[in-house]
Amino acid sequence: MRILPKFSGRLPGTAIAMLGIPPGERVVAWGAGPGADVTQSHFAAATDRALYLQATGERLAWDRITKASWDEPMLDLVVVDEAGQASRLVRARLDDSRDLPAAIHDRVTASVLVSERVDLGGGAKALMVARRASDDDEVRWTVVFDAGLDPGDPDLQAEATAALARLRDSLGI
Repeated sequence: MRILPKFSGRLPGTAIAMLGIPPGERVVAWGAGPGADVTQSHFAAATDRALYLQATGERLAWDRITKASWDEPMLDLVVVDEAGQASRLVRARLDDSRDLPAAIHDRVTASVLVSERVDLGGGAKALMVARRASDDDEVRWTVVFDAGLDPGDPDLQAEATAALARLRDSLGI
């Protein structure tokens, strides 16, 4: 049986430094991965602006995480690239998860302003999502085409651009 290290309720100051969390960001939840003590554990922390993962050395803004799932002790995150397309899976083991999975769910969900499936014609559909960026409050739109569609098809791109313009106009965003 694995005995987890004893951590206080607050994220240890050494972990804040190791994660590189700047003074302007507020830690709302955290968890720890395998390790016998504070010096060996891999920390993960949710702030009001991003998720920090020591194991991968990453800072993931909330609007870049499109999906998060928790199957104890594994946290799986689908991260989108600058174009808004799912680009990779990030996995982290958290033996001491605390409230981190719930905080991630809340922050990712809160970044979504609009999520609308749109018919592009000819049976083609896409999901159009507006998300508020946690770092600068800009609204960013992404278009995710249904499986089997070629996002590089110029006709499909033109229809998606027109559909997105109609959606934005109808919502005033």
